[in-house]
Amino acid sequence: MMRREEAKAILDRAIDAAKGREVEAMIGGGTDSLTRFANNEITQNVTERRYLLSVRIVDGKRTGRATGNDLSDRGIARLVERAAEATRLQPEIQDLLPLPGPQTYGDVDGFDGGTAGLGADVRAREVGKAVERCREAGLEGAGIYEIRAGTIGDYGEIGPLAIANSRGLFAYHAGTSAEFLISALDGMASGWAGFESHRADGVDGDALSRRAVEKALHSREPRAWDPGRYTVVLEPAAAADLLQDMSWISFGALLVQEGRSFLAGKLGQKVMGGNITIRDDPFHPLHRGSPFDSEGMPVIPTTIIERGVARSAVYDRQTAAKEGRESTGHGLPVPNTYGPLARHLVLEGGTGSVDDLIRGVDRGLLVTRVWYTNVVDPKSVTLTGMTRDGLFAIEKGKVTHGVRNFRFNQSVVQMLNHVEAMSTPVCTGGVVCPGLLVRDFVMSSGTEF
Repeated sequence: MMRREEAKAILDRAIDAAKGREVEAMIGGGTDSLTRFANNEITQNVTERRYLLSVRIVDGKRTGRATGNDLSDRGIARLVERAAEATRLQPEIQDLLPLPGPQTYGDVDGFDGGTAGLGADVRAREVGKAVERCREAGLEGAGIYEIRAGTIGDYGEIGPLAIANSRGLFAYHAGTSAEFLISALDGMASGWAGFESHRADGVDGDALSRRAVEKALHSREPRAWDPGRYTVVLEPAAAADLLQDMSWISFGALLVQEGRSFLAGKLGQKVMGGNITIRDDPFHPLHRGSPFDSEGMPVIPTTIIERGVARSAVYDRQTAAKEGRESTGHGLPVPNTYGPLARHLVLEGGTGSVDDLIRGVDRGLLVTRVWYTNVVDPKSVTLTGMTRDGLFAIEKGKVTHGVRNFRFNQSVVQMLNHVEAMSTPVCTGGVVCPGLLVRDFVMSSGTEF
């Protein structure tokens, strides 16, 4: 894992190589170790260690960026010249801002040494426990156990580990993460369970497999229910997927300023149920994310929805300047056309379990997960997608049998106006999220499985 001093030395070399130009340098990366399993055996065991350096030059109203992985003096000098050439070729950006000066950041304890040093043998042992339970049940287990130290994210994208500029700004944050996901499969029947944390000591392959196996066994021979509006219990993983989609198309200030978000013209108004509060907060103990963004600005925990009332979007420097306010620290690397992004969502919840939510339903559906979600209407945040890995009937407060999967067509804003109860939040899908008991959820069409 690249230490603070190592990262600063590389960024200082990049700034020196710019020879007095206005320059921003950002380095990201780390180690990503993955154990993948399928058909009740380990199929892949890999470790990747890589770093990327990104250099941005600012020349008046022009800016250009170049990225590479050659961290030698010669490689850094070449990268700076590529960024300078890109800058010369760019059109002017009239609202481009000069680089910021030094900032002050909050403390986040997101690095766990034991997790960073976890070996393949430990990962294999937990996978072995999970596979053994699947094998005993006559099911096929598949999934991953992944450990990360640094900023290599999903699909290999790399975020900022450290950032510095020629005006004296410097920021560094290193974190760790552990993720164990398992699917138990039996023909068309399947069950799923998952765990996410910055610490791996909470991973229990046997317990996770037990949940997945139980779901798979109970989802055999599912019965067909008619499409319609149902009271549903969304497990945290299902709710988190829908919240993440809503965030991408709603919570950034550029989306609001351009009228593309449901929040446009609604700030200060009630838009959701009074029991709904949504924040973006990297300091939450279940997140422990970076305290700065890709512009080097400190992240300010931001309440987006407070007891159903729309309070604020999240801002980067450019969108904040348009309104004469400060950035909330949600910027992506400049230049970008997407605008700011909420990256550490928190939906405040209750204190009970998902089982407690189930006991409150006379007739409805339990949804384990959703997938293939797509946007139907961004202004109403209407999404379509499919249920998966365990859809079950709830009758008289008990789960009774499997139900064939549905395609849903649901406004997330409307859904969050119909939440009757919530469980204790957990971290899943990159969101701190509870399970939700929701009435009038629209299951639009059925399937054959």
